[in-house]
Amino acid sequence: MARTGNIIYVDPAEYCHFERSERSERSREISNAVTSKNEISPLASLGRYDNDAVLVIGVFDGMHIGHRAIFAQARELARETDAPLVAVTFDRDPDEVFRRDDPGFGKLLSNEERLAMAAEQALGGVLALATGPELFSMPPLDFLDFLAGVVRPRAIFTGSDFRFGCKASGTAEDLERWALAHDCTYVACELVEEDGEVISATRVRAELREGEVAQAKRLLAGRPHAITGTIVHGRGAGDGFGFATANLDLSGCETMLPREGVYGAYAIVEGVRYAAAVNVGVARSFAEATAPVEAHLLDFDGDLYGREIRIEFEQWLRGPRVFETKDELIETVMGNIAWVREHLGGK
Repeated sequence: MARTGNIIYVDPAEYCHFERSERSERSREISNAVTSKNEISPLASLGRYDNDAVLVIGVFDGMHIGHRAIFAQARELARETDAPLVAVTFDRDPDEVFRRDDPGFGKLLSNEERLAMAAEQALGGVLALATGPELFSMPPLDFLDFLAGVVRPRAIFTGSDFRFGCKASGTAEDLERWALAHDCTYVACELVEEDGEVISATRVRAELREGEVAQAKRLLAGRPHAITGTIVHGRGAGDGFGFATANLDLSGCETMLPREGVYGAYAIVEGVRYAAAVNVGVARSFAEATAPVEAHLLDFDGDLYGREIRIEFEQWLRGPRVFETKDELIETVMGNIAWVREHLGGK
């Protein structure tokens, strides 16, 4: 077990080689190990509540409206019962393992961002379970017993479609039966719907693949979808056109790209926010183009090379085009930049 702030990383491998009768004692030893004289970890502080806690279990990719609704319900019970609210999730999105070759998969948050957002929702702390063979091979009831060995649940909240355990074979009904046998309340929260469709990470991804970044932002509770990259040297083709662009290296980016096209966005560089016109997809009018994302930052003056940049997508402007003339390209791009200045402003 390791700790970063109020996020506690738990490796099921530390438990799996113990007999079940020994696991509760082992969990106490590990929990005590993260307590210091001057700083009490969220899990260690649960001792004030006889180790009872209200748990919310899920992946929480995107921390969208539906996720927040579950946390809101759990938070109300936590206040009523004077128990800490703890989020239980994974150090990595399990789909990174099971769907890594699926073209339909794309992350809405980096793992670091996802855990930080879970910590904002659950002030009692976050249990981040290490994704690995020990976790993925646990039968559903063993998974719940393992979890109860780390922190005793007074109540557990999940979405009604929650699946868990080996091969996702555990259902909400299984969890309800386990909870009844362990003096624990289980709440399978109804999924939030809009226009007859469930708000989910899958739905947000579908919006992004259609370029509907404004709609995705609304479903993400007002947080724009973002990517992060490093600015590298590009073609320099736009320098003579009056709209120099920053080319992004996305090799370290964990989150998905929206549909190819041009967007109004914000670019954050070293804490400073700039309005930006952003092209997603290799520029089709330049045979030598290779950068998957290029951004023109309004009112930026200086050297960007080597700096980290975060792009927050606000509005789809147009699809990709091949321009027949230089003048047509300049006129169109300048029009995109004018839209960004009018609607998103400068810095």
